[in-house]
Amino acid sequence: RILSWHSEIVVEKSGDLLVTETITVRAEGKEIKRGILRDLPVLREGKGGLQSTKRFAVLSVKRDGKKENYKRERIQNGLRIRIGRAKVFLDPGTYTYEITYRTGRQLYLEEERDALYWNVNGTEWGFPADKVGATVVLPEGIKGTKAWGYTGKRGAMGEDYRAEVTGFGATIEATRPFRARENLTVM
Repeated sequence: RILSWHSEIVVEKSGDLLVTETITVRAEGKEIKRGILRDLPVLREGKGGLQSTKRFAVLSVKRDGKKENYKRERIQNGLRIRIGRAKVFLDPGTYTYEITYRTGRQLYLEEERDALYWNVNGTEWGFPADKVGATVVLPEGIKGTKAWGYTGKRGAMGEDYRAEVTGFGATIEATRPFRARENLTVM
């Protein structure tokens, strides 16, 4: 089970995102044996069905504050970050993972507005999540005008969240625990 998930999403002046995900899990030695998997989509579909590829550069991965082994793998429509060591089994318990990566081509640049549309925890997790939230930090001099989101399975537009524009960007958090494959999206 995911006990908590918090993403800090820093929008850089270049338009790239610097994302740090802090994920606390309870491992029972069944589904989480050696570590966790983080799947990230690399294709984005825009208006008119035009697809663009998003790039991801993994900067650091930690478990309980210490550098952790990881490897990148291509999967259908995405990138998988496989965290942990193949020959090291985790003892049952609580672990906190911190994944930091940079990604580009994530902003939607439109005539009336520029927007960030970000799936905080993704819909591929086979575990429930007790708490999910995110902080968005905008570049100096840029002010957010509205923050909202969605909750639920892929394509759902649930409203089980609380969002607020702040002096530095925005915050959002789910107002209920999630079942497996449910997500929080921030816009």
